[in-house]
Amino acid sequence: MARLRSRLLLPGILILIFALGLVFMPEVMSALGEAAAERIHVFYADTAQIGLWLCGAFLTIRLIDVLVWDPLDGRALGRAIPQLLKEALGLAIYIVAAAGIVGMVFDQSITGIWATSGAVGLIIGLALRSIILDIFTGLAVNFDQSYRIGDWIELLDRGPGAVFGRVAEINWRTTRVEAEDKRIFVIPNSRMGEMSLVNFSLPDEICRFEAVFTLDFGVPVERARRVLLGAVKAACGDGPLEQPEPAVLVGNVTALGVEYRVRWWQRVGVLSPSSGRDIVTRSILTHLERTGLTLAYPKQDLFHAGMPNRQLDHRSGADRAALLAKVTILGTLTDEERHLLARAMAPRVIAAGTELIRQGAQGASMFILAEGLLEVWLSDAGRSVKLATIQPGEFAGEMSLLTGEARSASILAGSEALLYELTAESLLPVLAARPELFEAISELVALRRLGNTKVLAEAASPQAAEQVRGVTAQILGKMRIFFAKLSARPADVAVQFGD
Repeated sequence: MARLRSRLLLPGILILIFALGLVFMPEVMSALGEAAAERIHVFYADTAQIGLWLCGAFLTIRLIDVLVWDPLDGRALGRAIPQLLKEALGLAIYIVAAAGIVGMVFDQSITGIWATSGAVGLIIGLALRSIILDIFTGLAVNFDQSYRIGDWIELLDRGPGAVFGRVAEINWRTTRVEAEDKRIFVIPNSRMGEMSLVNFSLPDEICRFEAVFTLDFGVPVERARRVLLGAVKAACGDGPLEQPEPAVLVGNVTALGVEYRVRWWQRVGVLSPSSGRDIVTRSILTHLERTGLTLAYPKQDLFHAGMPNRQLDHRSGADRAALLAKVTILGTLTDEERHLLARAMAPRVIAAGTELIRQGAQGASMFILAEGLLEVWLSDAGRSVKLATIQPGEFAGEMSLLTGEARSASILAGSEALLYELTAESLLPVLAARPELFEAISELVALRRLGNTKVLAEAASPQAAEQVRGVTAQILGKMRIFFAKLSARPADVAVQFGD
């Protein structure tokens, strides 16, 4: 109410002044005498009437601002009302007031004035053709709603390089587009009407984007899609959306290799396309590096011997051993011991959505992810919560492998995944040959569970070091008991574990 009074105070006072002038004009004229009254009567009467018409238009515009535009602006519509629409309505009201002044105050024919001004209007129209085109295009845009203030758009017909940004203002002649780097592009409305544009904010701000990655012909399509899909799903949640789900499609076949189109969804008003592309690309490059793949590049090779291997071969014991070298809890193993375990690891390919490990099930193995994406889920009181994701080179299930404990969480395949299973039976000969590994591995597992590094155990406070030693002792005791029972079993009895 206070805002209403402040906005209407000035036009109300002006109207009151001119109205009082008209009411008390006869008394003023009589007080001045007949001679003076004759000279100023016409001037004062016309001035007061003109003032009333103009102040009435002023008051009408203020009323529309307060009662119509302000309630709609931002709250009801969710975006700002275009300034051009407000100004166009205000101009129309003043034109009506001008017509009233001509017809009522000066007693002139409005139709005659429009007819005689046609030739002048034609000349002015030809001279100001571009300006008039900008104005009417701006009005058409406001009524058509092809883009609105606050929308994110991309202009496609502006020579080299498209313009992407948020519509900041639509005025009489131009549209102002604010780019991601805060530059303002001022574009004539007539050009906006001619150019093709993409509106990322219609019908809503959830848009699909894609990036193209080219891999060598030697990379199997199933493997490439598995790695890329796992990578883009790993990027979801930091900006790109988990729903709708991302996808990987095979695109063109070029001289470099096979193109793969990685597609994802994001809210353009929350995350800009370049930021989303940065998140997805960094995740993909990380997954490619961890799986031993590289993007295709121009090359010409001449080989006088066997061709070198350009990607990790999961049938190779050496490549499996390289994967084991990334497992932190096995960091104290020698190369020979890693090669021994690598030969014993069993590869598995699982489809997206497959439950690899069930919470509470018994187990005696650990899984090492080579390609794809795994998700860690915890069930509590009937609710399931996703705790984390496992990416290539990472592992899960180490406590079941070393102590035979039940699975503490469920693991599902977020995408098609290639992984290796390392069983306690495979690890038993290595531990039997070097018993000191019990202590070394138990300490590494304790550090992993506490979220610390070895530096913390060696250089931090005595309390932290004591905590690490306590957890290490607990794990060491469980490991010795578990592997003692395992070694006492007959050789033909397999260790049973749950999925």
